[in-house]
Amino acid sequence: MHLADELDVYFNEVAHGRPVGFVASPKWKPRTDVYETDDELVVHMDIAGMRAEDFTVELNDGILKIAGERTARQQGRRHYHAMEVQIGPFERRFRLPVVVDPATIRATYEHGFLEIRLAKQPPSSSGAQSVRVGGP
Repeated sequence: MHLADELDVYFNEVAHGRPVGFVASPKWKPRTDVYETDDELVVHMDIAGMRAEDFTVELNDGILKIAGERTARQQGRRHYHAMEVQIGPFERRFRLPVVVDPATIRATYEHGFLEIRLAKQPPSSSGAQSVRVGGP
């Protein structure tokens, strides 16, 4: 992650009280829940009006990036009185709060929700560890 991204994370977490792991982006941000179960980390994004192939999901160095573009449903000329459904490119990046196995990443899109699941890595042995001190 670049220094600018780290500063954005710090600024958003400390100054604005945003959730830990939020990374700022200039694009719009679909609402997303990130939670863990006993075995998995789950990312659940509310993003209706898309197709599964419209998303890109990448995991790199503990950062999960979800991107895509929601286009307007154009059918003839429209005169809007209200326009609250955001369209255009979006991107969300999250620093994962737990260690996961990257090989287990699964993403599904159904009924307007994108769900990404990753298996958590078991914690390393918490038992006592010793090492032999070598000499010259």
